[in-house]
Amino acid sequence: MRRRILRATVVAVVCAVLLFAVPLGIVVLRLYQQDEVRELQQLGEQVAVSLPARPVQPPGSDPVELPRAERGTRIAVYDPGARRVLGDGPRAGDGPVREAARGRASSQRLNDSLVVAVPVGGAERVRAMVRVSAPASQPLRRTALTWSGMLALAGLAVGTGVVLALRSSRRLARPLEALAGTARRMEGGDLGARAEPSGIPETDAVASALARTAGRVDQLLQRERSFSADVSHQLRTALTGVRLDLETSLAAGAGGDPREAMTSALERLGSMETTLADLLILARDAPERATLDLAPLLDHVARRWHGELAAQGRRLRVLAEDDLPEGAGSGRAARQILDVLLANACGHGRGTVTVRVRDTGGVLALDVEDEGPGIADDRPLFERRPEDATGHGIGLALARSLAEAEGGRLFVSRPRPHPRFTWLIAAPPADGAPPADG
Repeated sequence: MRRRILRATVVAVVCAVLLFAVPLGIVVLRLYQQDEVRELQQLGEQVAVSLPARPVQPPGSDPVELPRAERGTRIAVYDPGARRVLGDGPRAGDGPVREAARGRASSQRLNDSLVVAVPVGGAERVRAMVRVSAPASQPLRRTALTWSGMLALAGLAVGTGVVLALRSSRRLARPLEALAGTARRMEGGDLGARAEPSGIPETDAVASALARTAGRVDQLLQRERSFSADVSHQLRTALTGVRLDLETSLAAGAGGDPREAMTSALERLGSMETTLADLLILARDAPERATLDLAPLLDHVARRWHGELAAQGRRLRVLAEDDLPEGAGSGRAARQILDVLLANACGHGRGTVTVRVRDTGGVLALDVEDEGPGIADDRPLFERRPEDATGHGIGLALARSLAEAEGGRLFVSRPRPHPRFTWLIAAPPADGAPPADG
């Protein structure tokens, strides 16, 4: 890129110099030639004014002295018959002299000389003619000197253009090279790499677009990683329940009825299939902001968790206030959030588990509480633990991330006694939307 910019700049400057310098050089040559002719004509007129009435003096008188001229300049005076009477010049007058004999000053280039002839006297009666000549190379020498100066200026212009082109190419290429380096770092896995602002709007726009793309890719990768951990945790819990049911049925011996255990295992496998489908869709799709339908959600809670809590000798209460405000979110995400909270209450809580939907200052709130002693202050509930760690932190971390992705908040509103988790559900869009899919 730098070479292309430098080449284009040099070509443009050279073309501009040629387009202006060549015509200007020709004009300068003609101007110097005209100046030389004008100087010779002025010298001839000066000699014509200084001549006596009779240029040819009688014998014994003082000769007429012609003015001194520059080296190479020749001055001669001719009588009306075009014969030389004074000075240095051809014996017989040439074309310019004969033209001056008619009363008109003339100039002409003869061989290697510029010749100017000036008449002496009026147009009716020419008493003499003054011929002044100079080498024709004098204007050429002056032109050569001027052209040398012009070439020096042209070289300076080309040099300045090259310097500016190098600076501009570096200024343009440096951000692009940095951008290419950032892209290579992103290709190597560093999705947090960012290019510094360059001050060039087009390059900064590309860098911003690249940063946004990298951010989206990073989010997708994080969601995929989270999906792996979440599926592992959620399915491990369900598989543990299936294993316990089957082991209990086997321990009962041949006299027991395995159908109850098989039915429970099938229900858990169906729940596992639903959980897997929901998490897969939530990991790939953007969060929904449609109106959340509470009726099927609460019905799912009653069907999914009533039997499991009853097996522990515990109750499940599902309560909902009247005239509740609307909430927005995905039915899949809501199911996963409530399953995590109820699994936490089932595994760590005691007594009756209450799911309550209420209005809190115009915001839809959903509480899950039990009658356990409470939560320790130093317990990191919502931190995602490593996959090989023990405990249930991955589930609560999943619930909070899903709630925040849907525009809501999940927090512990009462740590003890009788711990309560509260999910504040976001409001639906202002322009309205159909209920979220279940």
